[in-house]
Amino acid sequence: MRPFLIFTFLCVYILTLPTGYAQDVTQWHTPEHNSPSLGTTQTNAIVFSIDGARLAVATPNGIAVYDTYTGKALALFSAPLNNATTLAFSPDNRSVASANEDATIDLWNAHTGEHIKNFIGHTYPIVALAFSPDNDTLASGSFKEIRIWDLAAEQSTRVSVLRGHRDMVTTLAFSPDGKTLASTSFYGTILLWDVETGQIRHSLSAHTASIVALAFSPDNQTLASGGYWSLDAESTIHLWDTHTGQLLKTVEGHTDPIFALAFSSDGQTLASAGWDNAIRMWHSRTGHLKAILEGNAGPVLALAFLPEKHGIYETTLASANLDGAIQLWAPRSADVNRDGIVNVLDLTLIISRFGQKTPDLNGDGIVNILDLVFVAQHIGE
Repeated sequence: MRPFLIFTFLCVYILTLPTGYAQDVTQWHTPEHNSPSLGTTQTNAIVFSIDGARLAVATPNGIAVYDTYTGKALALFSAPLNNATTLAFSPDNRSVASANEDATIDLWNAHTGEHIKNFIGHTYPIVALAFSPDNDTLASGSFKEIRIWDLAAEQSTRVSVLRGHRDMVTTLAFSPDGKTLASTSFYGTILLWDVETGQIRHSLSAHTASIVALAFSPDNQTLASGGYWSLDAESTIHLWDTHTGQLLKTVEGHTDPIFALAFSSDGQTLASAGWDNAIRMWHSRTGHLKAILEGNAGPVLALAFLPEKHGIYETTLASANLDGAIQLWAPRSADVNRDGIVNVLDLTLIISRFGQKTPDLNGDGIVNILDLVFVAQHIGE
């Protein structure tokens, strides 16, 4: 009787999930609970490292780096600085760049908090920063211009200046292969730059207002952009073909500005969040809504997928809120192989975790309820 009850529970569990997801949530808070020396709860800027394992937070009194999993403070940048307007983590997690109110950029050792160098050249405030995937260059965006800086040189050297936007550059993102730089503007224009030549490859126009969220898919094929605000429509997500510049899909669901986007490591899931306090999980190809993760204490400013650690579970998602709350979400999906369908292939993958090669577990030549009962028996053990 017990295996049957377990099986029944599993069926009810899967069928009652409106989007195929459940979730485990843990939370910690920064900065006041972990870095008393920061002395404030106001967050000027917040950013996850590329792998999500680290988090940098800027307040009016300084910048601190935390371990995303534990909330432990790892470094406090002690050098005096003006209020940081934006932050960026290097892909190797060794450095953090901060842009300041005085239009300068500082580079910090992410492990020790020591100041490495600064970059001077912008005339107007800097609101966007991005490291190249090879850690060799840093891109900074200001009014009408993007500057590319050489990080390998001993002196703070500007490699090039990219001009093409007619207003403030709001967001920057390098493609994973480092060949493309995406930039957005206050009035909704997206430019795709050829990093090697510095030429504009595509100009994308679909959003009607400012864009502050960009994310490249891991395979470099897709760019996701999140609309900040539109008077005549909901805030939308657009998916673009990075090679042709073609608009692939418009995803609607958010009713307030979108501040953060992130692709899962396999590229199958796109997470989005913003002012409405909810995180939405989308199938990145179809635009189908997989789940809505609710329970955030405030607007979500940053998202990052953490490395997978739990067998058949989806990768953990980390979110950072405006009020300093950090939440770790562990969604579980019945679509184990992530092909968008719950079917026998998912059962095959599950039973492989038990050392089996076929879903016909009882060897009767048929895949049916008896095989699921067999799975339930193993879970019961």
